[in-house]
Amino acid sequence: MHGTKFTMNDRNQGKKGRAVTDVNLTSMVDVCLTLVIIFMVSYPLVMQSGINVSTPSMKKARTMTEETELKAEINLKEDYSIELNGQVIDPVLLSDSLRSLMNASKNKLVVVSAEANVLHDHVVAILDEAKQCGAEQLSIIKKKQEEQK
Repeated sequence: MHGTKFTMNDRNQGKKGRAVTDVNLTSMVDVCLTLVIIFMVSYPLVMQSGINVSTPSMKKARTMTEETELKAEINLKEDYSIELNGQVIDPVLLSDSLRSLMNASKNKLVVVSAEANVLHDHVVAILDEAKQCGAEQLSIIKKKQEEQK
């Protein structure tokens, strides 16, 4: 075998009884690139959020408050009690009260505020419940320190 040069055709003809040990990298690379493209195209569809959040400027927020009729203001306390329009309400009755307020409201706006130590999960659950009760506009506000005390 020393000194003998084989061409591609000679190598393939001499190994008729043996299994092919060369890996065809071209087809494997094609499959991998196809999978990458599929994942790149499908990623934005899978990762869409259910709640769109926009942060308006303070000037715009003040004018919107003056222009809109406020119907439902929910305040979450640290002890997980809920105030609806300034009155403490049982969490079980919140959805019924919100539903009746949303039916009577023309702008269907719900404003949610929470004290400092309330978990985000609780706030998101209230936002979800408000959306299920017919709220079309959801707003999260942060009260000033003087207002919270």
